[in-house]
Amino acid sequence: MNEKTTITLAPLAWASALIPLITMHLCYVVSAHADIVPWCLPWFEGCTSISRASRSGAAYFIFKGAMLPAVVLIMLYWWCNRLWITQLGGKARGWWWLGIVAAGLLILYTVALGHIGEAYHWLRRIGVVGFFGLTYLAQVGLGAALYKNAWPKLGRVLVYLSLFSLLVGLSSVWVNVTWPEKHDSMEDSFEWSLAVLLNIHSMIVAYGWQKTGFALHTTTPSPP
Repeated sequence: MNEKTTITLAPLAWASALIPLITMHLCYVVSAHADIVPWCLPWFEGCTSISRASRSGAAYFIFKGAMLPAVVLIMLYWWCNRLWITQLGGKARGWWWLGIVAAGLLILYTVALGHIGEAYHWLRRIGVVGFFGLTYLAQVGLGAALYKNAWPKLGRVLVYLSLFSLLVGLSSVWVNVTWPEKHDSMEDSFEWSLAVLLNIHSMIVAYGWQKTGFALHTTTPSPP
């Protein structure tokens, strides 16, 4: 007789959102406690960047040790989103691939973080810009797919959140044009805010997985 097993997938989505969110804030607290960066509210004051808070001291090991496994979870998260949308009756187009590629770029950023040199600087820059940009596009695609076909109410929430994230990103450009002398500190603030918003998006999706009972069903055949 075949044995059937059900694996609830919501914990995967929660972990892919919460591990990066907790890690970057833990690294900030550890670095601030060690006087590597100043104490502040980084989302509003922009006293330091995520990179500066995570590349020295104990935070260096915490960030790499947590983010590299988190990248694997993020890749699985986007692959599962394709299955989730399909099961809900929606259409999963190329946006989920963007999320997987974005996670790959996060590996690039994480590995290069803390190393000195122009080449490492550009690797970090490509990694972080690519991760933020492609993740945002993947989230827009997921929200649109839910809104159009699968779950309009949740899709609307995600689309509005993505529009707010876009507004934050455009505000960074506006500050750079109008107040270039304040852009460095403001850019750090925008970076923290955008990172938090991206993870909030994933947490909302995790709630959706949980609400719909999204699960993986496996069958183990009995021995002959």
